[in-house]
Amino acid sequence: MKHIILDALAVENNRTGVGQYVEELLGPMLEMAPDNLFFSVMLHPSLSMKHPLVKFLSHRKNAEIMWFDIPAIGLKRDIKFMLASKKLRCNLFHCLYSNHPLFFKGTQMVTIHDLKYVIHPEYMGSKGNLKAKYLKNLMRHASKHCKRLIAVSESTKSDLLKIFPLIPRLDEKTSVVYEAATVAMKQNNDIFKKFELDKKYFLYLGELRPHKNVDRILKAFIRFKTDCPDASDVRLIVAGKPHKSFVPPAESRRDDIVFAGYVGDADKYTLYSNALAYCLPSLYEGFGLPILEAMKCGAPVITSDFSSTSEVAGGAGILVNPLDVDDISAAMKQVYSDEAFRNSLIEKGYAREKEFSWVKAAEMTLKIYKEILG
Repeated sequence: MKHIILDALAVENNRTGVGQYVEELLGPMLEMAPDNLFFSVMLHPSLSMKHPLVKFLSHRKNAEIMWFDIPAIGLKRDIKFMLASKKLRCNLFHCLYSNHPLFFKGTQMVTIHDLKYVIHPEYMGSKGNLKAKYLKNLMRHASKHCKRLIAVSESTKSDLLKIFPLIPRLDEKTSVVYEAATVAMKQNNDIFKKFELDKKYFLYLGELRPHKNVDRILKAFIRFKTDCPDASDVRLIVAGKPHKSFVPPAESRRDDIVFAGYVGDADKYTLYSNALAYCLPSLYEGFGLPILEAMKCGAPVITSDFSSTSEVAGGAGILVNPLDVDDISAAMKQVYSDEAFRNSLIEKGYAREKEFSWVKAAEMTLKIYKEILG
């Protein structure tokens, strides 16, 4: 029997991108895993016993929960890992998020979700440069000492190779394993009525962080309204968890821009499926999961022409220069004014989303385990 420890300490009670990755990957992976593999999944004690991952693991014969009071990131995490190293004996240790522990000894691998804070320390505020150096050190250590690495996109792998060009064999030991969309395909009538979704609107859904480029979405929408007098009833809905770094510009305080606040998973389908288009002209994404979520729900996608977003969207979205407000605005105008074009994007989006699958991701991850363990 081979023993694999999966570090899922970054999973929180409120679902995050990493939490979604862990939940969606582990479901099919534990179902398909061969009989000679046993998994211990490291979770933080603050996680609710009602959390879907806790419930799922509690009924698995080939897995157990390893409760571990260790932070998901920081020097305290690394010190605690060093002190607990004897308790973590296994055939393979897989950190399911980018913050690989510095002092783990043994056969190991890591999933790299993005390198935005290494490339863009300005996104982390006044102490960004210091934090970026720490994160870069984690990535360098993982790149040197891990047997294998998983990158969630070709773009993320490319970033890794650019940052660490001198680390031997990094290219060949880094595999790209794509994520996939999971959305509860059910209309929420309360949300539909609350935000009057029978009226036309563009949508941004995601955290209001600097790299999401929400400021330019707002400016592009205002320009769109100026250029299209017949679109007087069209609104922009900005839905997502507020972040301390985001201050809405003064010109966005108007009746046709709605800040909806945090939106739960059960509300996503309703917002996506009724939108004129989903707008994600992000300045950086490791993958860009909302692109596939929107496509799955039948929303045309406007997204960036660089980073992983163009890779994920393929030819099924409108690609814009995220630094060019006019370009974003023109895409809005095209979706609004050309119904045939909009419908073609919807059909292309449905087809594109089906190319991604958590079953595929699980199969590829298990294949990597087999290659490491023999």
